[in-house]
Amino acid sequence: MSEKEILKSNKAQSSSKTGKKITAWERVEIARNANRKTSLDYIEKIFDEFIELHGDRLFRDDPATICGLARIGNQNFTIIAEQKGRNTKENIKRNFGMPNPESYRKAIRLMKQADKFNRPIITFVDTKGAYPGIGAEQRGQR
Repeated sequence: MSEKEILKSNKAQSSSKTGKKITAWERVEIARNANRKTSLDYIEKIFDEFIELHGDRLFRDDPATICGLARIGNQNFTIIAEQKGRNTKENIKRNFGMPNPESYRKAIRLMKQADKFNRPIITFVDTKGAYPGIGAEQRGQR
């Protein structure tokens, strides 16, 4: 992390602690910071165990959405999380955190499973919105 990024990060943290308002552009910079925590970072810190489940059972797995089973102590949870990358290669793999229709089908599949087994659902949302491509529309996104 460059010195400039560290200063910006410290400014954002100190602003939130002191109650001073930060500008709209400073909010954008915080949101775009490559070192910002992602859903997987939070999942790793919060839960004792996490098992990722893949696929929508119709088309393919969409890496923009992470779904799985997690545990804290004896309590089991279903996790649904949007995931961005930290660099260009990861962002391309995860479609810059923009879910395709198969992400929504995967999430619905896991929600139904959670209901069946009476597991609480925890979601981590961090996205610009759904992917707006023609392929997404052809696969059911409206």
